[in-house]
Amino acid sequence: MLPSELLLSSRRGPQVYPHFLKSRQRVWADEVLALIAAHQQKTRGELQQALRGLEGDSPDYRIVRGFAHLALGAAEFRLALPDIDPGQLRREVFTLASEAGYGERQARTVLEVLGERYGLQAEVLRDALYADLPERHVLSVLPDYTPETLVDRYNLAQAQGLLYSALSMRIIAHRNVPGEYRRLFQRLKFHGLLYAVEGHLEDGYQIHVDGPASLFRQTRRYGIKMATFLPALLHISRWEMQAALLSGGREVQYQLGSEDSRLRSHHPRPPAYDSLLERSFAERWEKLDTPWALEREVEIVDLKGTVFVPDFALRHPDGRVVHVEIMGFWHPDYLRRKLDKVRRADMGNLILAVSDRLNVGEEDIKNIPGPVVFFKGKLEPRKVLELLETRP
Repeated sequence: MLPSELLLSSRRGPQVYPHFLKSRQRVWADEVLALIAAHQQKTRGELQQALRGLEGDSPDYRIVRGFAHLALGAAEFRLALPDIDPGQLRREVFTLASEAGYGERQARTVLEVLGERYGLQAEVLRDALYADLPERHVLSVLPDYTPETLVDRYNLAQAQGLLYSALSMRIIAHRNVPGEYRRLFQRLKFHGLLYAVEGHLEDGYQIHVDGPASLFRQTRRYGIKMATFLPALLHISRWEMQAALLSGGREVQYQLGSEDSRLRSHHPRPPAYDSLLERSFAERWEKLDTPWALEREVEIVDLKGTVFVPDFALRHPDGRVVHVEIMGFWHPDYLRRKLDKVRRADMGNLILAVSDRLNVGEEDIKNIPGPVVFFKGKLEPRKVLELLETRP
């Protein structure tokens, strides 16, 4: 992301907007990357001086700095002489100098002695004395960015930056995004964000993400967590985000939506299925001759502090909906947490499919509201279909 001094935004009334790049400003991405490439195997100090020269007196200087900040964050620097420890070298120099005395001639003598020890010329050794200073590090690996991907990272970073001062966030996720809800909540949990869910399958869900105001103190750290979460939201096909920000001691509003084509996530798109068991079940279900249509992760049950998202929904043309949750993971803690969620969700229209490898007994599935089916190896779709056809 970008530091605060490189963030650009505008404000109209109670609304605040991030600065996205204009067409003419995109050329700076090409120039910054070309300049960085020209300084491979040169020092950070030389590169920084060249970047300052590129800025010149352009009014876009903060855009140039923003591109450079993001690009260099993906580059790698190393010591000019990686086999030499500058700190150890300095200690040896100072030890010999204390014995030889101080002066230009004595310094030359010390460097010549150490030069023979290290097999290097005296001038090379002199440069190595402070090679551990950041400005003397050498650019060894270029950032793996094209100008287009760097532009995308810049626009996303500007959108993220406004969330640094977020007090709260509301996300509206529409139901035509099956398969992504569970991962969305996984990212919310991963970033340590507190949330509550309301809504339903047909109209979509509203996810209320509490900010530091609910914790009785303003902390930028929590806003940064919201900012780092934003790329995960971009993988949802239809969404809206509304956030309340603290700006200049006043609350302002910030909105983003999936219709903005300038926002692209740099995170890899998550796989369609969490496991081979789920993929196999879905692929074989499609081969059945049945009016029951299979949908992937479309129902969210709010459990106050967490959510339960069944793996599949089976929808009949007459309006009936039955959910399927497949438990094939072996970890005991996973088993305990999953069964607890199933009980709390209290879904009578949920079929719980349990692998025999889990060693689940009658006591474990006590108080499970819906039917439970056991399977060996892979879950057979016909076994689930038989259950559906016997249900009222």
